[in-house]
Parts: sequence; C-alpha cells; structure tokens
Amino acid sequence: AAVAVAAVRALASQIPVSDRLIRSGLSHVQWAGRLQLVTRPAGGKFLLDGAHNIGGAAILAAAVKEYFPAAKLTLVLGILRDKDWPGMCDILAPLAGRILLVPVPSGRSATPEELAEACRRANPNARVSAHPSLREALAQAADDGFLTIAGSLYLVGEAMELLHLSPAKVNQERGLNEFFAEDAADVGI
Repeated sequence: AAVAVAAVRALASQIPVSDRLIRSGLSHVQWAGRLQLVTRPAGGKFLLDGAHNIGGAAILAAAVKEYFPAAKLTLVLGILRDKDWPGMCDILAPLAGRILLVPVPSGRSATPEELAEACRRANPNARVSAHPSLREALAQAADDGFLTIAGSLYLVGEAMELLHLSPAKVNQERGLNEFFAEDAADVGI
C-alpha cells in the first residue's frame, strides 16, 4: 500500500489523484488469503489467513480474539520448516479446541507430526491430529462450523483451490517462490 501511494504521489503531475481518493481506494482493497472470511452455502465458515510468520500469527490471533471471541474454532495449520514454526504454534494453538496439522505443498514444509508436538505443548487441552494432506484434514473437519486455515500462503492457496474460491491453476506461480540458486544456473543467471 505504501509503495502504491508513493507511486501515485510521484506521478501527481501526470495523473492527479486527491488524498481523499487514495484513502477511498485503500479502504476498498481486498487481499485474498489475508483474514478472508468465507461463508459456505451450508453455513460453515472458513477464515483464511497466510499468517506465515510470527508477526502474521500474532495479527491473526488478535483478530480472532477481537472479531470471533465466542467461536468454537478448528485450526488447520501447515507451516514451512524455515519459519519459526514452534513460535507460531505457541501463538495459534491456544485459539482452537481442535487442531489439524497438514503439510504445506512445498519441499520446505514442516511435517504435520513436528507441528502436532509443538501444538500439544502450546495447548494441551486441544484435540490435535496430524494429516497427510489438506484435502484429508478438510474432510475430517467437514462438520466443524468454523475453520481457520493458516500458517502458509501456499497452504491458503491450496485451500482456495480445494474450496473452489480461486480460479488459479495448481502450481501456476508456485515455482517462482521455489526458485533456488541451482535453478539460476539452468536459466543462465
């Protein structure tokens, strides 16, 4: 948002836009997968949030406490291994009565079993289970009224595809985020 505002202000002599219009535009921004609340036709709710680092997990936790304080929450969580996944589990696990751990669709994924152990420590009262896939976890939680899917933007993207919320094709842009040094040699960089 800050970059967009700076660009508009830098181009003010060619494209004049008032501060009122800038504020109006920013107030209507929707960011898929960031505190995105979806109500299904059958009434179930999904809250999708990438929450892919400690700061994002803290914001998600604060939002859930503020906007859904009475919700009986089921958390579906998958986190990349190179993130502070124990810290994220400490923040997010206490929000839920049921926690389903899944792999993220990336070779960098923490295992559901690693996440389960950390979540059990953070919330010993929750029902915690590890699942081989998001699809399987969603099937297990089909009757739960309020699911929060978090921990990775990759995971939220997969959830959007499985829930038919996104027209994106699987792996359409995922490779851009999985670019490693050895790939650079392959393309002459």
